[in-house]
This record gives sequence, structure tokens and C-alpha cells, in this order.
Amino acid sequence: MLVSNKILLIIFVLSALFVSCTKAVTYDEYDYGYNYLPTDSGRFVIYKVDSILYNDFDHSRRYSSIYLKEKIGEQFTDNMGRNAKKILRYYSDTLTSNWEIFNVDYLVKTEQNVERVEDNLRYIKLTFPNDVNTKWLGNKLITIPPPYILDSTNYYLSDWKYTIKERDRHFNDGFQTFDSTLLVSQIQDSTAIYKTYSIEKYARNVGLVYKELWIVTGQINIGAPWEDRAEKGFIVKQYAIDYGKE
Repeated sequence: MLVSNKILLIIFVLSALFVSCTKAVTYDEYDYGYNYLPTDSGRFVIYKVDSILYNDFDHSRRYSSIYLKEKIGEQFTDNMGRNAKKILRYYSDTLTSNWEIFNVDYLVKTEQNVERVEDNLRYIKLTFPNDVNTKWLGNKLITIPPPYILDSTNYYLSDWKYTIKERDRHFNDGFQTFDSTLLVSQIQDSTAIYKTYSIEKYARNVGLVYKELWIVTGQINIGAPWEDRAEKGFIVKQYAIDYGKE
């Protein structure tokens, strides 16, 4: 009987140790990835934005580069009664000229996700936790095709299945180096006559640091690089070149 009691005592102690070890990883300690998109007011990121616009009417292409500054503004209550933050957006042709404000977006960050409203279109940019292979329909709140979609009859919400492809990856965008970034693939849909491709990268304690969006079509020079053979649409690449807090 004494031996049995000792065995029961050992089992009890081991069980208690197992429970205590299990509790060591708490809700607060789990890395949900909230700091991939900080929202404290005054935080800003400056981007270089390069674009190519293809005109199928005269078969021309226009290259442009501008600088974009996004700054987190004041908090307000949105039309759903939630705390939201303004995103003040400025542009400049050069880094030496003055910034001119051209519009204001806003975002709502909750424990579950981040919604961003751009030109009255509401995207679900991130979800929490954001582990690799996490998937969600980032455009599910945009039921009417956005104006940049070339073929509105083939706009399917299910195609825009955002997916976390990488997490905590080192990244250099050619201007800045970031130790820990998150890669979100928004859509990768291509055929011989069109390409729809969109990705975003977020860095811890910075926010969005890189963006790439291709929406192009073309039916000539099949097999050539899309930059050379696209007849209609656009390509945009956005690089973070500076960031901080004012």
C-alpha cells in the first residue's frame, strides 16, 4: 500500500508540473504579430513609388516616380462605433520639395484583424495571429469590383485569398534593411493574356515596407516579360525609404 501511495504521489507531482509548464505560455506571451502594424499617432513611413501605366489606345507606356508619406493621425470613432485612426497621405515629386496632402485613409485595428479603408474601399489587410499559411479573404468587404480591375466581369472575391507566405524574414528593399518582415500574398493569378499579382510586406514596429501590384493584359509577344509586352493596365512598386515618429 505504501508503494502504491508513493506511485500516486509521483503521478500527482508530474501532473502538476505538466500543468504548470503548459500554463507557462500564456495569452499575453503568445506572439500574435500585432507589432507588424503599429498604430500610434505620429508614426510615419516615406515611400518611393515607381509605376508604369500602359495605354492600349495609343500603345504608349508612361513611367513615373513619386514620393509618398503616410502618417498615423488622430483617433476617431468610425460609423460602426469602433476606435479608428486616420492615415494622412502626402506626396512630393522630390524629397527636397514640400509635402502636399492629397487624401486621408483610415484603419481599424482589433485583436482579430486590421481593416484599412482606401478610397472608400475596405480591405482586411492583416489578421491575428498571422502565422505562416494563415489565409483569409482580404477583399470580402468589397463586393463591387474596384475601379482598377480591368475585367469587372471576372472579379471573384475568392481569388483574393490573402495568405501569409513568410514571417520573421530579413528583408532589404534596396533602401532600408528590416530584421523581421511578414509577407502577405494577396493574389497571384496569371495566364498567357493577363497577370494579376499583389503582395505586401510588413516589418515589425514599422508597418508596410514594400508593396507590389500588377494588373496587366496583353495578347502580343507571348512569352516576353510582362513589362515589355503589356498593352493595358499598370505595374506599381512601393519601397519604404525612411520611417520614424513625429
